[in-house]
Amino acid sequence: MSRLLSTSRWVGSASAALIAVIAAAGVAAAATLPAAPSALTVNQTLSWVDNSTDETGFSIERCLGSGCTTFGQIATVGAGVTTFTDSFRASGVDRYRVRAFNAAGYSGYSDVAETMVVGTGEVFPVVAAAPLSGSAPLTVAFDGSGSTSLSGSITGYSWSFGDDQAATGATVSHTYAAPGVYAASLKVTGGPFGSADATAVIITVTAPPLVAPNDLTATSPARNRALLTWTNPASSATSLTVERCKGSTCTRFTKIAVLPTTATSYLDTAVKGGTTYTYRLTATGATGSVVSNRATVTVRR
Repeated sequence: MSRLLSTSRWVGSASAALIAVIAAAGVAAAATLPAAPSALTVNQTLSWVDNSTDETGFSIERCLGSGCTTFGQIATVGAGVTTFTDSFRASGVDRYRVRAFNAAGYSGYSDVAETMVVGTGEVFPVVAAAPLSGSAPLTVAFDGSGSTSLSGSITGYSWSFGDDQAATGATVSHTYAAPGVYAASLKVTGGPFGSADATAVIITVTAPPLVAPNDLTATSPARNRALLTWTNPASSATSLTVERCKGSTCTRFTKIAVLPTTATSYLDTAVKGGTTYTYRLTATGATGSVVSNRATVTVRR
């Protein structure tokens, strides 16, 4: 099995914080970002100082190689947790950093800590993955069948995808639901002594594009009623606003309702029979807002 040299040291200052909305956190909104953790060390286990009282959890990131800077998330832990054991360490230099998060976003990073792992030279993990980047939800095919052993046999393939999900097998696939930069790790086991070693590949998942419906239609199913219907596109929108103006060529729209992004219809009851109205939808997300097509209807008397 791989053995670990007991060398751990500080190797850098904190990186700048990446501020992002954690839409999938499922927690109440926090007023401020959490404080960055500090005093990160790594030997057999990572440990750090929790300087925040309002975090939802911590994101642990790793990169492989001396001086490496391409970090990817390997796991998350809950609030108040200040240790983590990485069972997918790779031969060579492994570098780590940690940051806290809550509903407001991410803290700054801790300092970087690194350690040296000496492998047995018996097994050699190889990862192929495609695609390496794309928008969420992103399905990636992973292939570890190129891994080799000096004895000619690989007896086990264990995967950790960086989003707290795992799998086994030479070839697997995994779908990333949330945006982020993930270090997907493969640990192979083989040889006469059951030696193990690991490697990783970085997967970058971006937010889906901000898209507004483009098939908005308006009808009047009854007196003093206007019914809007549309198809809900896959989008990174966080809100959907219904806007209305009077006439078929009008341009001064007024907001009349804010709907969940999953909505596909809206019944407007605050209209007058015999009057023509024009509607549009505005989808709003972290990157801005986009507007749907216009739909016009004359309301039944």
